[in-house]
Amino acid sequence: MHLMKMKAAAASACLVSASCGAGSLPVTSAAGADLQRFAVYLQDEPIGYMEIRIEPAAGDSLKLTEETVWDLVLMGSRRHVVMEFTAVCDSTLNMGSLDFHLTDGSAVISSSTMREGNTLVTTVGSSGREIETTSSFEGEYMPAAIDLACALLPWDVGQERTFPAFDPATGTLAEAVATCVAIEPADLLGDTVQAARLEIRNMGTTTQAWVWNGQVIRELDSGMNMEMTRVPPGQAGEVTSDRDLYEAFAVQSTTIADPRGPGSRTYMLEGDIDWSAFQLDYPPVQIAEGSRVTVSTHVPQTSVPFPVEVDSTFAIYLASEPMVQSDDPAIVKLADSLTTGCRTAWDAARNISGFVDRAVENTPTVSLPSAVEVLDSRRGDCNEHTVLFVALARAAGIPARTCAGVVYLDGAFGYHAWPLVWVGEWVPMDPTFGNDIADPTHIILAEGNLESQYVITSVMGRLRISEVVAEAVQEEDVPR
Repeated sequence: MHLMKMKAAAASACLVSASCGAGSLPVTSAAGADLQRFAVYLQDEPIGYMEIRIEPAAGDSLKLTEETVWDLVLMGSRRHVVMEFTAVCDSTLNMGSLDFHLTDGSAVISSSTMREGNTLVTTVGSSGREIETTSSFEGEYMPAAIDLACALLPWDVGQERTFPAFDPATGTLAEAVATCVAIEPADLLGDTVQAARLEIRNMGTTTQAWVWNGQVIRELDSGMNMEMTRVPPGQAGEVTSDRDLYEAFAVQSTTIADPRGPGSRTYMLEGDIDWSAFQLDYPPVQIAEGSRVTVSTHVPQTSVPFPVEVDSTFAIYLASEPMVQSDDPAIVKLADSLTTGCRTAWDAARNISGFVDRAVENTPTVSLPSAVEVLDSRRGDCNEHTVLFVALARAAGIPARTCAGVVYLDGAFGYHAWPLVWVGEWVPMDPTFGNDIADPTHIILAEGNLESQYVITSVMGRLRISEVVAEAVQEEDVPR
C-alpha cells in the first residue's frame, strides 16, 4: 500500500501549462530570476528541496530546469526521490520542448515532449519501452511551468486566468484555473514585496502561490499542509525526514470490527470536501447517496466463459494506455500463459491475481506505476500491483479498471489502489493483499488512469469516515 498523494504530487508538481487566454502574454522576461531555491515541508517537517534554474541555451532560447529532491519514509521504508524536468523555451517561457525524469532509486519513469505548433507529441519511456501520445491545445502561448508563468503576469484582485495544463508523465492536458485572491506583503529573502497571492486549481488539487516580478515566493497546499518556501540559493540540501507519511495521512475513522469479513458495509464520508467533483457510485460494488456509500463484495456465483466476448461499451476497459501497456509483447505472452486452459473469466482473473500477488514484492515506492516496469522489477506497492493486474487482464481480453480510494488496515483507513474486473459482473479484487475478493472496507473515491485519480488529493487532510451500523432490534419489538 502507498501514500497516493506523493505519486500524484510527483506527477503534478511539474505540470506545464498552455494558453493563458486570448492575447494574454507575459509582460516580464524570465531571464532576470535565474536561480530560485525552495525548502519543501510536509506538516511542518522538512522533507527536501526544489530548485529552479534558468540559463541561456542555443540562439535566443532559454533552458528551464526544475529539480525536486525528497527524503521520504513510507511504511517504514526510506526513499530518496529525485524528480526533474528540463524545458527549452523563449524569454517569456513559451515552451518548445520538455524532458521529464522521476526515480525513487528502484523505478525510473521518463518522458520527452516536442511541440509542433499547437500539438504536443510525448514519448513516455518505461523499462526500455516507449509509448507515444499526442495532445493539442488552443492559442499560441505554452508556458513551461504554471507557477512561473503566473509570476510573469500582472494581477489584480479577483482576476482569473485559465490554463490548459500539461502533465508530462502521462502526456495529457487538463484545465488549470488561477485566481488572484489578494495583493499583500510577502517576505522574499529578507525583503518585503507586494506579492500576488493566487489560488491555482488543477486536477482536483488547490494550491496557493505567492508570486512577484517573475519569481515564486511560496506555495502551500493547506489540505496536506505541504509547503515550499524560498530560501537562499546556497542553503544546504541534505534533509532526512523521520515522519512516516502513511501514518501522517491516515484517515480519521471509527473503529471497524472484522474488517476483512465479506458482505456489505455502509459509511458516511465527511469533511470539508466538494463531493460534486467525485464519482462515488459504482454499482453493484458501491452504491452512493450523496457522501453515504454502501460497499458490497462477494464471490461471483456465475461467470462468463473464457475467452470473454463483450460489446464495444467495454472497449475503454480493454485498451492499452501509456502506463497500462496491455499490448506489450511481454505482457501479452504472460497473460496467455496464465490463462491457458481457463474455462471461465473468473478462473482467469484469479490466476492473474495470484501471479501478481506471488511475483511482485510488496515494497513502498514513490514512482509512477507502469506495468512493464513492474513486470521487470517485480516490486512495488498497491499501485504497481494494480497496474500490472489491469494490464494482464486486458491483454487476456478481460475488461479491467483501476480503482483508487481508501481501505481499513491496522486501525485506520489509508489510501490504496485495487482493480475491478468484469466476469459477467464487476468484481473488486486485491492482489496487493493476496485476496481474490476485496473486502467491503475498500471505498472507491476515483476510477481510471493516473490523471483521473488526482481528484483524491483534494481529500488529503480533510477526510473522516464513520461506519453506519444498523441499529440492534429491541427485545420488546421482536414478535413472539
